[in-house]
Amino acid sequence: MATALTRRSFLQLTGAAVAGGTLLSACTSSTGSKTGQTSIWFAFNDTQGQKYFTQNVVDAYNATNPPAKVVMSVKQIATLDRLVQTAVASGHGPDIISTSGPAQALNYVHSNNLLALDPYISKFGWADEFLPWALNAGRVGNKLYSIPSSYETMAVFYNPATFSAHGWKPPTNRADFEAICTDAAAKGIMPIAAGNAEWQAATEWHVTWVWNSYAGPQTLYEALTGKRPWTDPVFVDAIAMLKDWFDKKWFGGGTNNYFTNKFAAMYQKLAAGKAAMMLSGSWTFTEIGPYFGSAAGNDATWDWAPLPSTNTGVPAGVFPLSIGNTFSINKASKNPDAAAAFLNFHSTDPSRQLKALAEAGQEPPPIKLTSADFPASVDSRMKRQYLDLSTTKNFGYTTWTFWPAKTDSYINTEINKVLTGQLSPQSFCAGVDSTFQPEFKSGVVPPVPPPTGA
Repeated sequence: MATALTRRSFLQLTGAAVAGGTLLSACTSSTGSKTGQTSIWFAFNDTQGQKYFTQNVVDAYNATNPPAKVVMSVKQIATLDRLVQTAVASGHGPDIISTSGPAQALNYVHSNNLLALDPYISKFGWADEFLPWALNAGRVGNKLYSIPSSYETMAVFYNPATFSAHGWKPPTNRADFEAICTDAAAKGIMPIAAGNAEWQAATEWHVTWVWNSYAGPQTLYEALTGKRPWTDPVFVDAIAMLKDWFDKKWFGGGTNNYFTNKFAAMYQKLAAGKAAMMLSGSWTFTEIGPYFGSAAGNDATWDWAPLPSTNTGVPAGVFPLSIGNTFSINKASKNPDAAAAFLNFHSTDPSRQLKALAEAGQEPPPIKLTSADFPASVDSRMKRQYLDLSTTKNFGYTTWTFWPAKTDSYINTEINKVLTGQLSPQSFCAGVDSTFQPEFKSGVVPPVPPPTGA
């Protein structure tokens, strides 16, 4: 990610900002832009990430003698999002606004705080650089207000040695998936390493992948664009399927353990052959390493496979797409052309982006990639996923990117009640629908690019 935060760190940051107390004073948080400068505000997990971004992005750009040098102000993770919101609302803030995705960018659009980026599409050839769905995801009312600075998907993560030992192959359909889970459980192996003790919203990852693999992208697109209610049986049945799997204690050992399971313990189980699979996102690439191989004092390896289909008529291998970050230009910027030039420098050079992927694990933006663009040092498993993502026509939608804020919040809190038997799948989906419809009518559903089909 451009801010050198993991996916979960950035979401914790934005979540804490939204839930936090009173707004900070704008006069203490805004610097504004100055003639001859392009200002950006970032936060970092550690000094290594800050050093990498400073040297390989900011300093590298300034060395090109740009029309306005980039000046980066490093903020605290816990306050960055609130600082930006407050400063921008007062007509100040950085020239470049980074958000956690299209939904947050949409809030700035509705507040009339963002500059339309359409002139830069032709100036910099962005239509030829970015994947088509990616540019479309930043459009509001036929105008482009944000470009994606990172993207990710969900997949099945597994230990090849464990699969080989038990005669399993990566599942491509529901029967395969359930057969592995049944066999694993019978052998005392946790079928799915899962838990949400450290990140309560981790449960929405499972809502995302079962809706994409059971309902399918076209059906989800129809619901997200108001053409199908969330009470449709296909959505209810997918949640009922997930509930059934939890009842069988396939996920994290069942609800008695799921809500206290921590990520480190789940990675350890996967490495030790005590768990069969993990359903997670691209952020796993930057988290899983310390638990496998020499770093962990073992000889375990890991790999990933596309999601299986869980319903007849839905093709296997759907990639639910998530935009991890977006970049926009502050409408109050005194140097919009210079800000756009920096965004173009940072976002559209495959070699620079993939160097950052290889050396710092930073997720690239959704730009067009070829195998030759990747440095030899990049992990082949990461390379395979991003090549697949750049060419797939079977893409779907993640709840945290394409669902409006209140609906996504409802999913995060209420799905846990379904899993514990406090709420039925039917009532859950009815609640999703009653929350979504007013947001849809209010125009706060993020832009949803149409599926291209498998």
